[in-house]
Amino acid sequence: MVKKGFWYFLMTGAIVLYAAVGLLGFYIFPHSWIKAIIGLALLLLLHISEIPHAKKVLGGKGLSDRRIAVKTILFGFTWWVPVKKGILEK
Repeated sequence: MVKKGFWYFLMTGAIVLYAAVGLLGFYIFPHSWIKAIIGLALLLLLHISEIPHAKKVLGGKGLSDRRIAVKTILFGFTWWVPVKKGILEK
Protein backbone atom coordinates (compact mmCIF):
# COMPACT_ATOMS: atom_id res chain seq x y z
CA MET A 1 0.00 0.00 0.00
CA VAL A 2 3.01 2.28 -0.13
CA LYS A 3 3.69 1.92 -3.84
CA LYS A 4 2.38 4.43 -6.36
CA GLY A 5 1.40 1.66 -8.75
CA PHE A 6 -1.02 0.19 -6.22
CA TRP A 7 -2.86 3.50 -5.86
CA TYR A 8 -2.85 4.18 -9.59
CA PHE A 9 -4.38 0.74 -10.08
CA LEU A 10 -7.13 1.59 -7.58
CA MET A 11 -7.70 4.99 -9.19
CA THR A 12 -8.12 3.29 -12.55
CA GLY A 13 -10.55 0.92 -10.86
CA ALA A 14 -12.62 3.87 -9.65
CA ILE A 15 -13.02 5.12 -13.22
CA VAL A 16 -13.80 1.61 -14.45
CA LEU A 17 -16.40 1.34 -11.69
CA TYR A 18 -18.29 4.33 -13.11
CA ALA A 19 -18.37 2.66 -16.53
CA ALA A 20 -19.27 -0.73 -15.07
CA VAL A 21 -22.15 0.65 -12.99
CA GLY A 22 -23.52 2.47 -16.01
CA LEU A 23 -23.17 -0.42 -18.44
CA LEU A 24 -24.37 -3.01 -15.96
CA GLY A 25 -27.34 -0.85 -15.11
CA PHE A 26 -28.32 -0.57 -18.75
CA TYR A 27 -27.79 -4.31 -19.20
CA ILE A 28 -29.84 -5.32 -16.15
CA PHE A 29 -32.58 -2.75 -16.81
CA PRO A 30 -32.69 -2.41 -20.63
CA HIS A 31 -36.22 -0.99 -20.63
CA SER A 32 -35.75 1.29 -17.64
CA TRP A 33 -32.69 3.45 -18.22
CA ILE A 34 -33.62 5.61 -15.25
CA LYS A 35 -32.50 2.80 -12.90
CA ALA A 36 -29.06 2.79 -14.51
CA ILE A 37 -28.86 6.55 -14.09
CA ILE A 38 -29.84 6.17 -10.43
CA GLY A 39 -26.95 3.72 -9.93
CA LEU A 40 -24.51 6.20 -11.42
CA ALA A 41 -26.00 9.00 -9.36
CA LEU A 42 -25.57 6.99 -6.16
CA LEU A 43 -21.92 6.34 -6.96
CA LEU A 44 -21.43 10.02 -7.72
CA LEU A 45 -23.13 11.00 -4.46
CA LEU A 46 -20.89 8.61 -2.55
CA HIS A 47 -17.81 10.33 -3.94
CA ILE A 48 -19.27 13.79 -3.40
CA SER A 49 -19.92 12.91 0.23
CA GLU A 50 -16.17 12.32 0.65
CA ILE A 51 -15.26 15.89 -0.35
CA PRO A 52 -15.60 17.52 3.11
CA HIS A 53 -13.40 14.85 4.68
CA ALA A 54 -10.86 15.07 1.85
CA LYS A 55 -10.71 18.87 2.28
CA LYS A 56 -10.16 18.47 6.02
CA VAL A 57 -7.44 15.84 5.55
CA LEU A 58 -5.63 17.68 2.74
CA GLY A 59 -6.08 21.20 4.10
CA GLY A 60 -2.38 21.86 4.73
CA LYS A 61 -1.13 20.41 1.45
CA GLY A 62 -1.60 23.59 -0.59
CA LEU A 63 -4.30 22.15 -2.84
CA SER A 64 -7.20 24.20 -4.11
CA ASP A 65 -10.70 23.23 -3.05
CA ARG A 66 -11.58 22.79 -6.71
CA ARG A 67 -8.76 20.30 -7.31
CA ILE A 68 -9.69 18.34 -4.19
CA ALA A 69 -13.35 18.23 -5.22
CA VAL A 70 -12.73 17.16 -8.83
CA LYS A 71 -10.21 14.46 -7.99
CA THR A 72 -12.32 13.16 -5.12
CA ILE A 73 -15.38 12.94 -7.38
CA LEU A 74 -13.36 11.04 -9.99
CA PHE A 75 -11.27 8.79 -7.77
CA GLY A 76 -12.69 8.95 -4.23
CA PHE A 77 -10.46 7.81 -1.39
CA THR A 78 -8.07 6.16 -3.86
CA TRP A 79 -6.74 9.65 -4.56
CA TRP A 80 -6.83 11.54 -1.29
CA VAL A 81 -5.52 8.76 1.00
CA PRO A 82 -2.18 8.38 -0.85
CA VAL A 83 -1.82 12.16 -1.15
CA LYS A 84 -2.37 12.43 2.60
CA LYS A 85 0.29 9.77 3.22
CA GLY A 86 2.73 11.46 0.83
CA ILE A 87 2.76 8.51 -1.58
CA LEU A 88 1.31 10.56 -4.43
CA GLU A 89 2.05 14.18 -5.10
CA LYS A 90 -0.59 16.81 -5.51
